[in-house]
Amino acid sequence: MFTTRQWELKAVEIFDKKGNLIATSNPPGTRIFDNMVIRDASLAGRELEGISFDSSDLQGSDFTGADLYGANLSDSNFDHCSFRAADLRYTHMYRVSFRDADMRGAQFSLDQMGGALHLDAVDFSDANLEEADFTGALYDSDTVFPDGFDSEERGLKPKI
Repeated sequence: MFTTRQWELKAVEIFDKKGNLIATSNPPGTRIFDNMVIRDASLAGRELEGISFDSSDLQGSDFTGADLYGANLSDSNFDHCSFRAADLRYTHMYRVSFRDADMRGAQFSLDQMGGALHLDAVDFSDANLEEADFTGALYDSDTVFPDGFDSEERGLKPKI
């Protein structure tokens, strides 16, 4: 038999790089971190599938190797973050800034069911996109890539 306490939902917690608690999900028991300032967070290797960072500021955070499949990153700032080898497939990206981010080896490609990632007004200015997989991803005319980045060669297709 379960007690009331066993059914309580726990908040998802985010810590900074020094181990200090800097954010909890709102409401507790969800993966919602909308409209928050969560800078220098330590999220490397975390399973963050379906998390929402809508309209949030996560500058300087570490997402190295994190699973962000299906996450909502819209209207958010990820400048100077590390997304090395992170799974960003099927994330919702509208007006997102990844300026000067380390995205080496990140996955933006089609998911297992052929779902394409849509990049809408995403800013990758000065980001390191070496070995990032964009196969089948779609981008709009407001998306900005680093100088010298060849979107067609990297598997991206323009939205028509």
